[in-house]
Amino acid sequence: MSKVRFVVSILLLPLLLVLVYNFLHLFVSFAGKTSAYTVPFWIGVGVYLLFQMIFFKPMATYVFGHELTHAIAGILSGAQIKKFKVSKKGGSVTLNKDNIFITLSPYFFPLYSVIIIIVYFSLAWFTDTAKFYSWFLFFSGAALAFHYALTFYAIKIGQEDMRVYGNFFSLVFVCFVNIIMVVFVLAWIFPDTINVKDFFVKVFYNGIEFYKYIFTGVYKCLVSLKTK
Repeated sequence: MSKVRFVVSILLLPLLLVLVYNFLHLFVSFAGKTSAYTVPFWIGVGVYLLFQMIFFKPMATYVFGHELTHAIAGILSGAQIKKFKVSKKGGSVTLNKDNIFITLSPYFFPLYSVIIIIVYFSLAWFTDTAKFYSWFLFFSGAALAFHYALTFYAIKIGQEDMRVYGNFFSLVFVCFVNIIMVVFVLAWIFPDTINVKDFFVKVFYNGIEFYKYIFTGVYKCLVSLKTK
């Protein structure tokens, strides 16, 4: 099974590169359009990153969100929670079943960002949230920075979750899904700026061209080796 995952990882690498390329293009374009409309978001990103660099990493908050994401993914997968434990030193969730979604979800699902988005748009049913929009952008930016900064740190120091399905496969999978997730999250925050359909159409066509280029190159190499 590990060999199958390794092969799948290798086959996904070109598509991951295409995703990264298109996301960087989207991100640069988005950042280049910074205005009074988006400034609170960037301030939120910057404030959190400065906080982490100057003061401390809020690991207890991260661990709680991490384990809660495991639990939510477990419930969505039909699992039962037997034990939920969180402390400053770490945390754990015991479920009666496991799968790749449950195991790796905390590394690609920005729980706090999604909670902020859900709360903000839910409040819009009861009150005028326009006056809170700048704060919504600020906390959305801070929550995204929190998620990606601490997820990077957690993976860097090593995580047992990443070893369950193999470090290489898990890293490819997490990077792959993370890019998709951040595009959707940014689109929810900035629906007039981020075009999800346009992004994935570009990924689709660029992916086809990249795979054609790779397989054509491999085919030519094999033919040349055969004729020697």
